[in-house]
Amino acid sequence: MGSISLYLVNIILISSHILLSIGQEQNENHHNTQQMFDVLDRVHAKCPEITYIYDLPLESVQKRPLRVIVFSDNPKHHELLEPEFKYVGNMHGNEVVGRELILTLAEYLCHEYKKGNEQIKKLVDNTRIHLMPAMNPDGWEIAVQHAWNISKPDQFKDIETMLKEHGTIDWTVGRANANGVDLNRNFPDLDEFIYAYNHDANHRNNHLNFETFVALTSKKDCHNKPYQPETVTVAFWIMKNPFVLSANLHNGDIVANYPYDDSANHLRMYSPSPDDQLFQQLAESYSHANSNMESPKKACGTDVFPEGITNGAAWYPVCGGMQDFNYLASNCFELTLELGCRKFPPGKDLPHFWNENKNALINFMWQTHVGIKGIINNEDGEPIFNATIKVYQLVNDNWEYIDHDMTSNPDGDYYRLLADGTYGIKVTKPGYESQIQYVDIHNKEHQTNAQRLDFTLQSASSEQFNLQRMFRNYMNKY
Repeated sequence: MGSISLYLVNIILISSHILLSIGQEQNENHHNTQQMFDVLDRVHAKCPEITYIYDLPLESVQKRPLRVIVFSDNPKHHELLEPEFKYVGNMHGNEVVGRELILTLAEYLCHEYKKGNEQIKKLVDNTRIHLMPAMNPDGWEIAVQHAWNISKPDQFKDIETMLKEHGTIDWTVGRANANGVDLNRNFPDLDEFIYAYNHDANHRNNHLNFETFVALTSKKDCHNKPYQPETVTVAFWIMKNPFVLSANLHNGDIVANYPYDDSANHLRMYSPSPDDQLFQQLAESYSHANSNMESPKKACGTDVFPEGITNGAAWYPVCGGMQDFNYLASNCFELTLELGCRKFPPGKDLPHFWNENKNALINFMWQTHVGIKGIINNEDGEPIFNATIKVYQLVNDNWEYIDHDMTSNPDGDYYRLLADGTYGIKVTKPGYESQIQYVDIHNKEHQTNAQRLDFTLQSASSEQFNLQRMFRNYMNKY
């Protein structure tokens, strides 16, 4: 029995070594579209109870799926009071580190969950996490094929070797989609609407869905380019799902970029959103967990970013970007993360990028749980959909309105990311009496429960409802 046991132990050790070696080899290789899907399938096969794979309704120009893997203890459905998070990679096809980090992150979440890592189990069980490795799979294929076509004869035995040892060096080929359109300039320009609305005393400040439809039906973006299938399907994905927090992953510098990405006059200048303090905190939650990003040196030989963060328009203005669209078309707060100087580095460098970003990727997901959340019901206990959540912050003994409202989901649940402080939360809905509650926020590291704040709205009398309607009509005129 002793010799048999020893034999089995040796077999297990050898098998483990082989698996680890294979995993390391995979981490040093870039993945084409099919290989990327194979990774997602393997993760799902290993962790079927906490994962779910789906495709967005529209494919890319060259008919490649935009595929997402979900992690949660109930991955197929939104759960009441469980916030939803997303990472989007490879929006620019030749910026590939985010694509590979998301694949490695998917493997890591599955492995650590199965292993019993308490922090990962806590995060996955209390957050619905959506991971899209590639928003622009066509651009990736274009970048790779171009690099292979211009490589010297016999320089590399095949494309995979080229990517592992050399990557690609062209700064522009593959950035756009197969129609030559930059997807991060192709979203409806909701900044234009919000800057115009800010001149009015009573204005819309969130869920600019009508404006989105107006822009899409005009058929051209703010750069006079046609709206692309990748952009349209991602835009509706953003508006349809109850995302709370998000980041899209890029290359070209090392910094965490936050809204607004464009200024009112499209010039380079600091352009704060109403949630500027919170966005800075969210950006620092990533940069401070990435020592290379946090460093004040010129990481890529050009700009210096204090604390590793920047306001988008202060760096350079972007019209039609995805992060501002998230903020103005939905309940979602999004950052743009620039993760390296070189856009398509050699695959052999990928383990370094993972080690540099792993803690930051995880720490940023925890931020989905800062602030408050709750359920909004009527007096009969029925959920109220599309109630408006307004926030007032106590600053120097004065209540200051944060001019960006949230709305409740179909089941009545809502989520409002907030930094530490004292707030007044006001909930309104036509046909109901408004209600306000006050709360002190003290966020804790790696908390999975934002402070709970529920509301029960009472039906307004017909007289009160008519007065509310008259007041709204009056304010809308002026």
